[in-house]
Amino acid sequence: MPKLTYRQIEAFRAVMISGTTSGAAEILCVSQPAVSRLLADFESTVGVAMFERRRRRLHPTPEARFFFEEVERAFVSLEHLSRAAKELREFHLGSLRIASMPAASVEFLPNLTDRFSQQHPGVSITLQVRSTQQVVDLVATQQFDLGVISGIPLDDPAVEERTLADSRLVCALPPGHRLADREVIVPSDLEGEVFVSLGSEQSLRHTIDGVFERAGVKRQLLIDTQLHYAACAFVLAGSGVSLVDPITAWHYRRLGLVVRRFEPRVQYRYSVILPRQRGTSGLTRSYLALLDESLKRLERESEGLFEVSASR
Repeated sequence: MPKLTYRQIEAFRAVMISGTTSGAAEILCVSQPAVSRLLADFESTVGVAMFERRRRRLHPTPEARFFFEEVERAFVSLEHLSRAAKELREFHLGSLRIASMPAASVEFLPNLTDRFSQQHPGVSITLQVRSTQQVVDLVATQQFDLGVISGIPLDDPAVEERTLADSRLVCALPPGHRLADREVIVPSDLEGEVFVSLGSEQSLRHTIDGVFERAGVKRQLLIDTQLHYAACAFVLAGSGVSLVDPITAWHYRRLGLVVRRFEPRVQYRYSVILPRQRGTSGLTRSYLALLDESLKRLERESEGLFEVSASR
């Protein structure tokens, strides 16, 4: 038994709407004989008389009206799908789930994500703040579309890592500190200072300690914390000095924190991770493009305190 074609159903619908084959031909942008053939094939395939011919007009039978209701429901669904496809093409539909380490989530990523949301109204966005390892786990299990982490060595075949910025730690000083007028801080400048350290289990803590040990500089190691923004808050309150990531420092600089370049260079890399076994969506690519643009803007605004790539 022959099957109905989409074109036959289109012809039937056009005739139901216009009442004539000539009107249907205008709707479909085809000739009137072509509509007549499609309509004849349609009725033959269905096996039911759909129209009565009276004075050059087609009058639908009760069966035609019943079938037309079914066709309209199908066409409404098809138009809905077409609109959904258009929304997807224009990034006004869908969802984006982002996981981030704390260092980028105090101000930078929320502001960036707000701009992204304004550019893509209708898109559902989630921003979760977790430890770097938790971010890796969320992306590796494809619960999240992308993650922003510090550039630590990764050995997880389920994620793909891309470097966002190869930057450096900066020196955070409280307002009015004796070194506030210095453009560059070196280890010997911090001799005897109360130093806010990052947690002892972090590899970064050992890197920082090594810099001061090699320089023969002794600090007062009275405070340690896991989070860069907590270290900045300690420094801002006058509890000591610290070396922290530049994005967090730049946020606290607006609150009065004194931020200075530190030598020798202590690398701090920001990376984005993506699920390796899943393609990158258009929304994700659009977010990454905005992320790269925002990092370059931050480099300009910070006058090099934050670096997208390592200085040569």
